[in-house]
Amino acid sequence: MPSHRHDDDEIRAKWLEYAAAVDRLAERIRDPNDFGVLPGSSLAEDDKRLHPFELSQAVRHLINAAVDQLHGVKTLVVVARTEHLAVGFTLARAAIENTATALWMLGPPRRDERFERVLRWHVRNYQDEDGTVGHLVGDAARDNIQTVLSVADSLGLEREQVARGYRITTPIDGAKPFTNMDVRFEWSVASGFAHGRPWAYQGLLKRTRLTVANGHDLEELMPRTELSLWLPLQALHLLGELLRMRELRAGYMPSAPPPP
Repeated sequence: MPSHRHDDDEIRAKWLEYAAAVDRLAERIRDPNDFGVLPGSSLAEDDKRLHPFELSQAVRHLINAAVDQLHGVKTLVVVARTEHLAVGFTLARAAIENTATALWMLGPPRRDERFERVLRWHVRNYQDEDGTVGHLVGDAARDNIQTVLSVADSLGLEREQVARGYRITTPIDGAKPFTNMDVRFEWSVASGFAHGRPWAYQGLLKRTRLTVANGHDLEELMPRTELSLWLPLQALHLLGELLRMRELRAGYMPSAPPPP
């Protein structure tokens, strides 16, 4: 977390840098020619063998979701100039989770690990679909799980492992080898706000004690501007690491990392 206070001008300047980076990413995900996969690359071979559950498409889906969430933070704070207590943290949490999941799938050097993880991701998707709207779509999700398992069989993967899907914290912890960021800590802080936990609200926000007419003491909570910026920036940096890894896997030269 931020170790020292910054003045308002510094924080506003950093928000504007964040906004420019997110706007550029939003342009990229709207471009159908971006995020290509070069023939002969590692990712191209992964996609060929995983069809119809291509790794590049799963990663692209999660990139799209993360950029959308980070753009939501930018729209609230930079455009609308409205700083909520928890909305930015909630969106940053989702972006961190989606980006970590993509890193968890794309990162392993062993191809069979990448195959297993992306297929587990698809199983989890269909499990969630079945549990949520199964009464509306009938057997569609369960049939899709069987298709995923057929691909797993053809690749020589352990069917039972793929069929289990994964726990939501598995990629949060599983992204650790592919980044120097403390993903679990940052995701957990953001989760405290997303779930309305008192430890997060009362421990990490500004508090002012108020005495109301009936004599009871209350506390007014207000955002801490440097903390509000910290988690979206961390989510953006994690997304940058994912994009550089994707470029390598797809056969491109990786982009330069941002300055520290």
